[in-house]
Amino acid sequence: MNRARYLFLILSFTFYASKIFAVDDDLNTHLMRATFKITHEKSTATVFILKKNNEEKYILITAAHVLNNTPGDETSVIFRTKKAEGEYIKEPIKVSIRKDGKPLWAKHPTEDVAVLWVTPPKNADLSNLSTDLLASDALLQKHKVHPGDLVSVLGYPHRVESNNAGFPILRHGSIATFPLYPTAKTRTFFLSGNIFEGDSGGPVSLSRTSNTEPNKEDVRLILGLVSAQQFLDEDVKLIYGASKIRHRLGLAIIIHASFINETIELLK
Repeated sequence: MNRARYLFLILSFTFYASKIFAVDDDLNTHLMRATFKITHEKSTATVFILKKNNEEKYILITAAHVLNNTPGDETSVIFRTKKAEGEYIKEPIKVSIRKDGKPLWAKHPTEDVAVLWVTPPKNADLSNLSTDLLASDALLQKHKVHPGDLVSVLGYPHRVESNNAGFPILRHGSIATFPLYPTAKTRTFFLSGNIFEGDSGGPVSLSRTSNTEPNKEDVRLILGLVSAQQFLDEDVKLIYGASKIRHRLGLAIIIHASFINETIELLK
């Protein structure tokens, strides 16, 4: 093997490896940095923040019931600031959600989705993810998203954080229902895995490397957001009467990202 060909192979491998393992290309890492806790004295939930079509406008995205159930005109979003490599601190800010008792957010007419313009703190550590990542029906079809696909979900189950800086917890589950589209008809899909109080509003995403794609294209999609957990209420006969027992079925209800896009179009 001549020297030029040897160097070409080495450089090609280095580029290929850097493409696969570069943190900058990892959607989970970006979404960890774009997901935050929203909290007030009565409850905690999850929000994620995207840029409107790569513009300098930030949109806070969550489940509509999170904002509906928040009393008052303000709530707190726990942003983060990077102090040094591997060192982050919390930077909570107050976010206005109502004015004169009227919601400042846009809510989808039928689905559990709400969006709100937000201005992050100046020095907040925040990934510049775009709303272009929100999966449309066309993208679901193009990339053959299907039952059994392993997806990621971010949230704050029972208020739990991954560390003192307030980063969310990342878990995995598989798509558990069929068909997925047209989303105007299916509306939601099941994710195989438990979610808990505090997870509502968290992003659900799919990331595949190019070596698993027929068209050799990396897939990075936000499939939707966490809305609720599926339960089963069972009637149980006891010695002194009957009682209902509620079981978690290990299924999370996910609102399709197409409805997030529709809600963003309603923002004034």
